Amino acid sequence: MISDIKDKQKINIAFWGAHFSWDGGIDLLVYLLNGLNSVKEKYHLSIYFVLPNDTISELKYFILDTKSSLKKGRLPLFKKKRINDRIRSAIHNSDPEIQFIYYNYTQSDLINKLNSINCSVLLPVVNILPNNFPFPWIGYIPDLQHISLPHFFSFKEKESRDRRYFALLKNAPSIIVNAKSVKEELEITYGNSENVFNLSFLPPFIPTDFSEKELINKKYKIENSYFIICNQFWKHKDHLIAFKAFSMLIKDPGFEEIKLVCTGRMEDERFPEYIDELQKFIITEKLQNSILLLGFIPKIDQMILMDESIALIQPTLFEGGPGGGAVYSAVSLGIRSIISDIEVNKEIKNELVSFFEASNETSLYIKMKEILNSHFQKLNLFELENAGIKRTKELGEEFMAIINTTILRYKK
Repeated sequence: MISDIKDKQKINIAFWGAHFSWDGGIDLLVYLLNGLNSVKEKYHLSIYFVLPNDTISELKYFILDTKSSLKKGRLPLFKKKRINDRIRSAIHNSDPEIQFIYYNYTQSDLINKLNSINCSVLLPVVNILPNNFPFPWIGYIPDLQHISLPHFFSFKEKESRDRRYFALLKNAPSIIVNAKSVKEELEITYGNSENVFNLSFLPPFIPTDFSEKELINKKYKIENSYFIICNQFWKHKDHLIAFKAFSMLIKDPGFEEIKLVCTGRMEDERFPEYIDELQKFIITEKLQNSILLLGFIPKIDQMILMDESIALIQPTLFEGGPGGGAVYSAVSLGIRSIISDIEVNKEIKNELVSFFEASNETSLYIKMKEILNSHFQKLNLFELENAGIKRTKELGEEFMAIINTTILRYKK
């Protein structure tokens, strides 16, 4: 079927970046773009990126931030988000020649702009589009966190998510999700997943300039061997269980000098007291010199630190996709990972990844010791690049099959 479309016409794909303001969302856009770029010539693809005008984008996030701050009893920060700049930077790093198209945030102008490029399909769409939308489109549902962790959400937030997801399942020609377990949960929760396609775990090769490796270690004052956690400091990421396991580890002879490096924004709007809880544990256990909290750092710095680590630790209690973004990066770099055995994570079948029992510090401690006591020979750069390119082409073929199905469904 794909070959039929390939032979007959050029496919004009429009990425819609208007609602992907969070770091993981931007990473997803780059991930999907890389997959399509790997099969671009084979399927005669033209790829465009659609964004709202910069001023409208800033105004939108200013209003949302102001409402959120006032709701929480805080004064708004009046800080520019520069969402479009972040998206453009990430996309240009992946594809410097990609063409950006801007619209005024109305559906009529969006349709006009899509008409101007003779759009074949719009993706990924997180908002609900009407049944008479004049182009094929692919929806996106990131996760069902409001079902798995209902106490993280207000009744209104849960109701809003349920309405949106139900409407997407009803209206979208196709929907992509990051994991098989999300597709299964959609079926259980909403009674429908016929138009849902789960993406496979296919980490790309991530070209990284390691020439400043020594400077990065000096910059963050890291001198000893270390494990690393690369997560935002949200409660469900469960840093505390990793801290407890690490506290046990460095009490063992020979491991006293090991460090634990953590990157990621140190804030959790839902549970602001959680950061204080982590800090209190560090002080109580006298780990101030052993656990290094670096906060949010540039992506290149994070990749270099990960590449130099003993292993990545992913203690998360919930993810919308296998392992979260950090495990994709670790596999791409050829670095070992120790991750929680939640259902979505168990979709990963990779020799670099081992599992511990979620929320069990002893289980994690044992796995950390096993890693330290085992011999490990990392793949060379050539091998990593070839493996990553192969996986990216698999993603491209997988995504093209979904795009083809969507176009055919829409024509019916």
